[in-house]
Formats: sequence, C-alpha cells, structure tokens
Amino acid sequence: MNDWVKAEWHAERAGQLYLSGQFEKAAREFRCAIEINPYNASWYFDLGLTFDVMADFDEAVTAYRQALALEPGDVEVHNALGVDLMHLMRYAESLECFERIEQADPTFEPSYCNRIILYTEMGEHEQAEIMFYLARQVEPLCPRCLYNISASLYERGEFRRAIACLEQVLEIDPDHPHVHVRIAETCWAMGDFAKARNSYLAELADAPGDMEVLLDFGEMLTEMGLFDEAGEKFRRVLEQVPDNPGAHFGLGMVAMRQGRLYAAEEQFRLVIKIDRRYHGSHQALGETLLRMGRVKPAGVHLLAELRHADDDPSTLLGLAQLLIEAQKTKQANAVLRKLVALQPENPHAEHGLAVSYLLMNELDDGICHCRRALKLQPDYPLALYNLAQAHLQKGQIPRARRYVSKAITLSPSDQQIRALAGRLGVIGFWNNLKARIFRRRPHRK
Repeated sequence: MNDWVKAEWHAERAGQLYLSGQFEKAAREFRCAIEINPYNASWYFDLGLTFDVMADFDEAVTAYRQALALEPGDVEVHNALGVDLMHLMRYAESLECFERIEQADPTFEPSYCNRIILYTEMGEHEQAEIMFYLARQVEPLCPRCLYNISASLYERGEFRRAIACLEQVLEIDPDHPHVHVRIAETCWAMGDFAKARNSYLAELADAPGDMEVLLDFGEMLTEMGLFDEAGEKFRRVLEQVPDNPGAHFGLGMVAMRQGRLYAAEEQFRLVIKIDRRYHGSHQALGETLLRMGRVKPAGVHLLAELRHADDDPSTLLGLAQLLIEAQKTKQANAVLRKLVALQPENPHAEHGLAVSYLLMNELDDGICHCRRALKLQPDYPLALYNLAQAHLQKGQIPRARRYVSKAITLSPSDQQIRALAGRLGVIGFWNNLKARIFRRRPHRK
C-alpha cells in the first residue's frame, strides 16, 4: 500500500468512526491521513467538524484555518470558522468571516442567519434584525433564522414577538430542536406559567431524559409552588446522574420553600460536597442557616459565596441582604457599592446601600443614598421610613416627622411605619411640653 492509498484508508476509516460516534478516534485517523497528505482541504474541514462535535472549538478553528489556507474561497469553511469563533466569543473575527462570505457569495443565506445570533450576543439587536430581513430575502422560510431572531427579541423583552417567531418555526419544521423549551422559557419570563408548563411537557415528550429541561422545569414548578411535581423532576435527573449538583440544589430549594430546613441543609451540603463552587450553593445554605437562627455559620457560607459571586445584579442584591442579616455589614456595603456602580438607576440598590451605611452608623452617607433611592422612585415607603429613622438618630425631629408622614400616606397599614410615627408624635409632644415649661419658668435675678 503506497502512502496516498494509506492516507485515503485513514480518511475513510475516520469517516466510519465519526458516523459511529467515536469522535476522538475519528480525529486521530484524520490526523494520520493529513500527516501523509497535508494538501487535502476536505480532510481539514472534516477534522474541524469532528472537533465541533466534541466542543473543542479551539482545535476546530485551527483545522478550518488550515483548510482555508488551501482553499481560501470555500464559503462552507468560512461559515464553520465564523460559528466557532462566535462560540469562543471572538466576535470581531467571527463577523469578519461572515462578511467575507457575503462579499464572495451574497446568496449564501447562512452568513446572514448566523450573524443574527452573533449580533444578539454582541447586544446589537438592530443589526440582528437587519440580518434577519436580509436572510429572508434569500430564503423566506428559514426556520433557523426565526429561531435565532427569537433570541434577540427575548433579550429585548419583546416576548410576544419572540413566541410568534417560535410558533412559525414549528409550522415550518415541527421537529426543529429546542423550540418548545424556548417557548417555555419565554412564557415563564412573561409570567404565563400555564403555557410554559405545557411547552416544557411537549419538550419532554420528545426528549424525556433531557436533564437540562428537567432542571429548568423543576425550577419553574418550584416558583409556582408545585413542590411535589418539582421534586419529581429533580429526582428523575438523579436517577440518571446520582451526584448531579443541580438536582440536589433544586431539592434543597423545594425543602426550603416548604419550611423543611434540616432537609434543605442536607441537600445544600451535598451540592457543596459535589461542587464547592456551584453557583448559589453557599448562599442558599447561608440563608437556610439564618432561618434556623445559626447566624455565625451562615456568615461563613455567605462569605464563601461572595468570593466567587458573579456580577448578576439580582444575585448581588440578594447576597447583600443576607450578609446584612448575618451581621456582615461591611461586606454587604462593598457588594452594594458594586451593585450601584453596575446599576446606577436601581432604587433598591441605592436603598440597600443606604441601609448598610445606617447600620454602620454612617448617617450622612445613609441619608444621601436614601435620597438617591427616592429620586429614582419617589413612592418608596421603606426608603422614607429609613430616612426618618436616620434624621431621628441625628435629633432632627421635624425632618423625621415629614418623611414618616409621607411614608404613612403611601403605606397606611404598615405597622412599622405607624409605630415610628407614633414614637415621633410622643417625642414631639414632650418637646413641645418642655418648651412651654421653659417659656413659663420665671426669670431668676
């Protein structure tokens, strides 16, 4: 067998291994073929596709670039390269690939279709929509374009338009993957739990063992208060993977929502044992321990969460509130300052920061941030209440009474506000009485 025949044999064997799902072996065989004959562009392309299936995008990019060195005008290779660069978040390089395709062949629809999702990931939604309409001029009924633009619409909060696009996908291609779960997620975001539930069930009818769908469905059912049904979904995941941290976390959240704190603690400790950096696990355990009155160990876990917390605003706000409960006020203050920097228009972030300053007895800073919260949201009774408390601590009774009066107008049934109003009323009465007595006191010679 000469070298060229041997190279063809390796490439053919690689193809067979690929079709049988033995991707690592297939990649090795493609490399053997290329080592013998490094001038066959299609083998580099096939090697790239093999790495794609293994989600090894760096190696795939290298293979595609080698293919393009031999055949620079191949739009299929440029398209595959652009997709993988997008996976690697190398957006500028990815965009360059798709623009080259458009210049070479304006009728190659995937160059527009893939740019819909690329621009969505870049946050350039107007450009994503332009690509959608350009794609439709080439291929009017492309289900993938509709699926991709639905992601952009979701990110913009245009949920009804997103669902309309996804329903069109099902009309064109009833077997298109992940459409039902995307509809479910969008309906969940809208608060349409009934439709979301039906869509999750439709997805599971096609893929009953899909663990990601089961976990997401279980999370939504927990939010709905359907705890038995949620628990069943998490246990189905554990039947497949007994040490799945997401399923144990879900069972912990179900137990916490039901008030079964010891069961929740057990599940969250299991999650940390499996993956000590699992997102939210230390925070959930800290919250559980706080509810059990175990403040000191709760603080330990909340600080552990803080060490690897991301910049998600809702996560930061929840973590800061728990840190305050755990008497970790300085750390909460640092989190809230970060949150205010990320979301300067968020009144709850400003108010949380104000509370942290007030707890540290830094009254002027607390008052400043309370006022910022009220500037962003004038009808904020809790901010008014805390502002009144701060002025009371400073002895500025008339100001405190003005703020508590506004608070009680907004929330007349709030017992905490009413109690402060009563207290200020008593203080005002005694102050007035003292003033009258002082004025009536005879002058001593």
